[in-house]
Amino acid sequence: MAKKIFLSPSNQDKNTYAFGNTTEDVQCGKIAKACEAALKRCGFEVKLEQYDTMQNRLAHSDAWGADLHVPIHTNAFNGIVGGTRIFYYKTNTNGHKAAQAAFNALKGITPGTSDACQQNTLYEMRTPKAPCVYVEAEFHDVPKYAAWIIDNTTEIGEAICKGICNHYGVAYREPEEAVLYRVQVGAFRQLENAVRMEQRLRQAGYNTYIT
Repeated sequence: MAKKIFLSPSNQDKNTYAFGNTTEDVQCGKIAKACEAALKRCGFEVKLEQYDTMQNRLAHSDAWGADLHVPIHTNAFNGIVGGTRIFYYKTNTNGHKAAQAAFNALKGITPGTSDACQQNTLYEMRTPKAPCVYVEAEFHDVPKYAAWIIDNTTEIGEAICKGICNHYGVAYREPEEAVLYRVQVGAFRQLENAVRMEQRLRQAGYNTYIT
């Protein structure tokens, strides 16, 4: 029988990003959608709820009989520190093992210094019947990390899926390759001119890179 994964992305629409004119709920919704698609592709049953109350989401997770409850957030602290944080409720439990598996999948792609640690105070960790893996995917109050989150919502969702697959011993299935068409904007003799153009394009909502 397929394992049931309940995804509970942040609905915090007042948590603004330091880059990109966006908010935590928007980006966490994108991460959760990517994770949902990846989990279904790998054979899991998935429920995703975002804008209902936390109490209702937890009740729905319990009533559904979730095997794993996965809140998805992005973090903020002092505008300096970065890294993904994965929280688990108690050590030597399925929640701890699943959190470690998710951490192992995410730490390789996150730009900051990541950590997996015990957390006993968060309501959404203490309350669900299912083991909880609480994802804080990078710090959105640092511009460069906020930009990374925005550019990598699909990759973050896929990494969470990979960790869950590894935890349950399920083969991770890669997404089907899509054909991509790229547009080059220009070539510059001075790096600072290229950086300025990249910043303008990012502010306009485009994913960019300099080669």
